[in-house]
Amino acid sequence: MRHIILHGHIFKNAGTTFDWSLEKIFGKGFLDHREDKLIRSEGREHLVQLVNENPHLHAVSSHHMPGDIPEQPGVRFIPIYLLRHPIERIRSVYNFERRQKSGTAGAKAAKIKNFRDYVDWRMQPGVARTIRNYQTRYLAGHHTRSSATDIPSRCFTEALATINNDVALVGLVEQYDKSMVVLEESLRVFFPAIDLSYVAQNIAAKKTVHSNTGDAIEKILGELGDLQMTVIDENSFDLALYQTVKFQLQSRIENITDFPEKLRDFRQRCRRQSGGLFRR
Repeated sequence: MRHIILHGHIFKNAGTTFDWSLEKIFGKGFLDHREDKLIRSEGREHLVQLVNENPHLHAVSSHHMPGDIPEQPGVRFIPIYLLRHPIERIRSVYNFERRQKSGTAGAKAAKIKNFRDYVDWRMQPGVARTIRNYQTRYLAGHHTRSSATDIPSRCFTEALATINNDVALVGLVEQYDKSMVVLEESLRVFFPAIDLSYVAQNIAAKKTVHSNTGDAIEKILGELGDLQMTVIDENSFDLALYQTVKFQLQSRIENITDFPEKLRDFRQRCRRQSGGLFRR
């Protein structure tokens, strides 16, 4: 039986750091499908083609990983997702769009607007839903940052079904190290030498992984002022999804024998990867 990790790389959810670990482990057996036009257009059919044409493939990462994972004889797919607190994620999206060299509407807006005005613009019905229940849409299989005016409750139900799937593994960016230990425990059955230690791969990664989430959220909401309720309302499904995953993660942690020791060992491996420092 072949086992293949499918990383659903959600925009601004520490996916590049996770991909770094997958490439470190699997080398040429890892495919970073960043230019994933074929997955977008052909979905599960393209995944099946990749598996058939690449007998040494162990992991695939894509911003547009299909929600309907195919069934393939002799293959077990293991979907993995990282979620992020939707309020913290807003700041990360803004910072990224300010510094990226791109002609997208979001990049242009971020470069000329302050944080509050950018968020206000992103809340408008005709603007892509990049920071409005985006993670719920992704886990429901709707990966585009479209400007659809509402998120039907069925999307939330479908997103819950994704994270409650017996084969899916879901972690949290704000508890990245703990999440990686949980993933290692689950994946070791299929990949005995799994090692998800990492070197943070973007400028904010160290701060994200080791930040005080409560303080960060309070600061962001304070900057948003009278937009607070709109932002919370427009991310109500993402907030509920985040809390569900947070509860599930804690439950898994409690079921891992000697978890504190395993977490210390994981962090020691990370320090060795980075030579004692996190590379920015």
